Amino acid sequence: MNKVNQYIKSEGFANVNKIDITVLVTSITQREVTLETAIYYSKICNEVIIVDEEKPHLSVNDVDKLHKRGIRYFSYNDGSDESLSSTYEKRLIAATHAKSNYVVHSNHDERYTYQGLLASLNELKNKKDLIFCVGQCIAVRKDESGIFFTRSYPNLDGYKNVGNLEQRLYYHSKKYAPLAHYAVWRRESYIHASEKTVTIHNLTPSTTMMEEVIFELAADLTGNSKAIPELFWIRNRINPHIHNSNDTGTHIFKIIEEKLKILFAGADNVKIDIIIKNFCNNSFAFLQTNLLLKTLILVRKKINNMGKKKKITDIDYLLNSHKINYNSDDISNIFRSSRFFM
Repeated sequence: MNKVNQYIKSEGFANVNKIDITVLVTSITQREVTLETAIYYSKICNEVIIVDEEKPHLSVNDVDKLHKRGIRYFSYNDGSDESLSSTYEKRLIAATHAKSNYVVHSNHDERYTYQGLLASLNELKNKKDLIFCVGQCIAVRKDESGIFFTRSYPNLDGYKNVGNLEQRLYYHSKKYAPLAHYAVWRRESYIHASEKTVTIHNLTPSTTMMEEVIFELAADLTGNSKAIPELFWIRNRINPHIHNSNDTGTHIFKIIEEKLKILFAGADNVKIDIIIKNFCNNSFAFLQTNLLLKTLILVRKKINNMGKKKKITDIDYLLNSHKINYNSDDISNIFRSSRFFM
């Protein structure tokens, strides 16, 4: 069966007005999953762009079939394990080819909801001071007993990052979530933040567990952001989560500090030590080598996990208990669209 045709399933989106967003899907491997994801988005958004690193690249015939569905395909040849610059360069390539004024990047094996995308877009259109916007996130997981669901990134609840540059940076580093990576953006601002990120990772290559914060803080340079209460993002945690590095230790903070010096060159009022301290004490505290701090982190995690021992298999219960707005048809369409969620 044709490579592309085998992933084009029943539509499942009756009478849907497509959203004026370009979805940027980048991949390294798992082309079959990438095609499933792109086809899902092609049913709800005006344009999808794939930047594909896997070889051999798709044939001219397959690329033409995708194009007829509003999916544009670009091959990529320059990936490297020495730096994350290629990760952001692929997204940058996709964004520069986007026709819409609004873009969103998606992992090749995950899903955004129709309602979440539309609500985020409307928020940007109605509030001109916002640069990027995201909704709430849950994860799908699986063990020997079957599928279950968890809340992801609780810091997105009530997240509103507005103010001057220093205020935005300190707020984000203290109440951290990787929202900028997955938010709906104004296209030109996304390109600007991505260009800065690629430049920094090229100048100082490394693959620590904190590399994502460079783009997140480059995003804060572009302006205000927020998270809305709609279900936006369903993470695939059925596949094991793979970090680029298992390295730990406070030297990682030093690496990030050097990159932030480049990022904030000329921004004299920004106190990098405050940002690093916020990371050290909150989301990235597990990188600490201090025994006392590690003990405190373990105790905090144990307390936080006390209420999570019961596996939640009812997605409606999880969403309602966290006061997340959602549409049941959205969720049904997502689960029908990927083998991972079946």
